[in-house]
Amino acid sequence: MAGDTINAPMFGIKMILPAHWNGFLARGTEVFTLESDTALGTTIMVFPSEEDLNKIEARWNGGVELSPGMDLVPTEPPKIREGKLKSEFKFSGDENRIGYSFAQCGDFGYCYTALLVVNKSSAHHYRDVVDKLSDYVSFYEPTLTDFYGDYNWSEQLKGKYMVTYESAGGYSVKQNHLWLCEDGTFISRIKRKGGFKGTTGDYKGKLRGTYQIDGVGSTGKLLLNFDKLSPLELPLEIKEDVVYMNGLRYSVASEHDQCK
Repeated sequence: MAGDTINAPMFGIKMILPAHWNGFLARGTEVFTLESDTALGTTIMVFPSEEDLNKIEARWNGGVELSPGMDLVPTEPPKIREGKLKSEFKFSGDENRIGYSFAQCGDFGYCYTALLVVNKSSAHHYRDVVDKLSDYVSFYEPTLTDFYGDYNWSEQLKGKYMVTYESAGGYSVKQNHLWLCEDGTFISRIKRKGGFKGTTGDYKGKLRGTYQIDGVGSTGKLLLNFDKLSPLELPLEIKEDVVYMNGLRYSVASEHDQCK
């Protein structure tokens, strides 16, 4: 909501949300997405960039592929003026929308580009929006070396339901289930022996105990203290917004009723 701050610490870019815009930062991409709360379907995407303005200008002049089969084509050649790059784009295959772009660079080696997408019928209200958005953007010295440098494993997994899927006969079948309850207890249901990859023993079926999650960053660890079995310490990792536990890919969900 207006006044909130969005940070991209890897690139050293900070944005304060202007009035009438809601926004979020897509983890793992450092891309800001802003949505208008007054005009349905009007969005701004803000992309951090390691390119300088000259390279961005050259790329915009050649057109930009927004998605497969959808290109942004400049309505006139983009030009750098007073350290800023602005352009208007039309959409190939879509005559009902128009795009306005703006790019600017900071003092620490990074730039950002902002693309506003809007319906042509209301475009005249938004022609200068991405230009004025620069008043809400500031640059600072980058503080992280990877996208997940501030990922807090305990905050992200406590109270969540984790499950693995395997393909069987053309269908995805749930195999390993783990419920990490808010009170520090867990329930697991492992379909097959060895469901906790690389482990031996009777870690199968429905099991209970307590847990501890440690780590900040792209890796962490989960300690499971079983009621009737020896404890297990399992490595955690996140890559491209996908969580892996002990090398197995897990889906993570918030909604479940196993801990009630």
